[in-house]
Amino acid sequence: MHYTPYRDLLLKVFPNYLKVRKLPLNGGMSCPNLDGTKSYSGCSYCNNRSFSPVYDLAKVSIQEQLDQFVPKLRDKYPNAGILAYLQPYTNTHAPLEHLMGIINPIIRHKEIAGLAIGTRPDCLESDKVAYLGEVNQEKPVIVEIGLQTANDKTLAAINRRHTLAEFEDAVKRCQSVGLTVTTHVIVGLPGETMEDFKHTAQVVRNLHLAAVKIHPLHIVTGTVMAQDYIAGEFKLLEFEQYCEAVAEMIKIIGPETAIERFSGESPSDMLIAPNWCGERDKIIATVEKLLENS
Repeated sequence: MHYTPYRDLLLKVFPNYLKVRKLPLNGGMSCPNLDGTKSYSGCSYCNNRSFSPVYDLAKVSIQEQLDQFVPKLRDKYPNAGILAYLQPYTNTHAPLEHLMGIINPIIRHKEIAGLAIGTRPDCLESDKVAYLGEVNQEKPVIVEIGLQTANDKTLAAINRRHTLAEFEDAVKRCQSVGLTVTTHVIVGLPGETMEDFKHTAQVVRNLHLAAVKIHPLHIVTGTVMAQDYIAGEFKLLEFEQYCEAVAEMIKIIGPETAIERFSGESPSDMLIAPNWCGERDKIIATVEKLLENS
C-alpha cells in the first residue's frame, strides 16, 4: 500500500482494540455559518442531511442516543472499540459549559473508547481546547477540523468564513495539548487546479496532521453550489482527473498522515452530480494503480 490507512492510526490511538467503529451522534449544535454568528447562508456546498445519518436527532439527548445506539453497535461488533463521533454541524460551537454537558456523558459511558469531534477552526477557543486536552487524559479525543482547501480565495468564494491562517492556528493549539488532529479537504472546488490541490496537500503535510479525509466535490440539493452548477457556472472534475489529483496529493502528504478516505457518498435522492462519486471501490483501485505506476 502506498499510503497509511486510517485503521493504522486507530490502532495507534486505541492499542487495546483490533477494530474501532465510529458511532455518529448528534450534539444538537448549529454552525456559525448558519445561525448568524458569521452568516445565515452556510458553506455553498453543504447540506448536512447529505452526509450525516443522525442529522435529524438534534432534539434527542446524548444520553438517549447512547442508550439507543451503543447496544446495537456492540451486538454487531462485540470486540470493537466504539469511537463516539459528534458529526453534524460544528460540535464546539457552544459555550464551554454547554459543551461539557454533551461530552461528559459520552466520555463516562463505559462502552465508549474515545471521542471524535467534527468542528471548524474558528470555534476552538482556548478554554475549549484546554477542556478537550483534559478529556483526552481520560479517553482519546480526535478533533476533525474542516479545511476544505488551503486557498483563501476559494474559502471566501465558498463562504467558509475562515482563513488558512485560522486553520493552522487551531491545529497547532489542539496539537499543543496532545489532541489527535485530523482534517477534511475537498478536491474539485470551482476554479481550483492541480496546483491548488497540491498546495492543500502540502499544508496537510507541513502541519503533521494525524489523518485526512479527501472528498470529491459533489453537488447536492438544497445548496447554493447546486444552483450555480445547474446554471452552468462551473464544471466538475471528470473521474480520471479526480483520481489523478488524489494520487498526486497522497504522494505529497506522505506516510506520516493517514488517509481516512478519498471517496464521497450522498443519498441518491439528493445527489445531483457527479454520478461516480460514490463508486468507492473503483476510485480506490484507480488511485492505487496510479500510485503503483508513479
